[in-house]
Amino acid sequence: MKRINVLLRDIPFTMQNDAPWAGVDAGVKGLLDADIPVEKAYGDFDSVTEADLKLFKKNLSLNIVPSAKNFTDSELALLSLAELGYTAIDVYGALDGRKDHELMNIQLLAHEELRDIDIRLLNETNEIILLTEGEYILQADYDKKYVSFIPLYDDTLLTLEGFKYDLEDTYVSIGKTLTVSNEFKEKNVVINTDKDILMIKSTD
Repeated sequence: MKRINVLLRDIPFTMQNDAPWAGVDAGVKGLLDADIPVEKAYGDFDSVTEADLKLFKKNLSLNIVPSAKNFTDSELALLSLAELGYTAIDVYGALDGRKDHELMNIQLLAHEELRDIDIRLLNETNEIILLTEGEYILQADYDKKYVSFIPLYDDTLLTLEGFKYDLEDTYVSIGKTLTVSNEFKEKNVVINTDKDILMIKSTD
């Protein structure tokens, strides 16, 4: 598994592994300020100062794109890293800031060129991943009290085993709250879904 971490914004973050790092826009500044080597750098860099950009150009190979474009900096970075063969990507800064960007960052998990990559969106209290169609046997994460399943399609057939609230062949749909705020009960849990669904692990 070829893993990399990505920082989208200049925000505090807690590393969960020792994989290399890519920075996106102001995330490059966040990494450099934390003395973390930047393997890749992406964005239009419209959220950094001229002095910052001059420093970036001096020390890094930048992939600078115009501010007016048909994609976000996040999409650019994730697609580029996928093309480079990364199969596991931890993304920090995707769940903070502007809500339009946050919603699109979550929807990027279902992008046709990204949906089969192990991408985690992380902040201090949440972890979001996409589960595509199939059965999953996962270890419980007791560091996160709650686990929710958010369907991306109506009439998603879902089975949950090993949770506080198990389900058997139950249809869940967009806008219904049945599968919010579940909890792990067994050490290993089973999830079976017939369509893409988001799994969100959260603390209080």
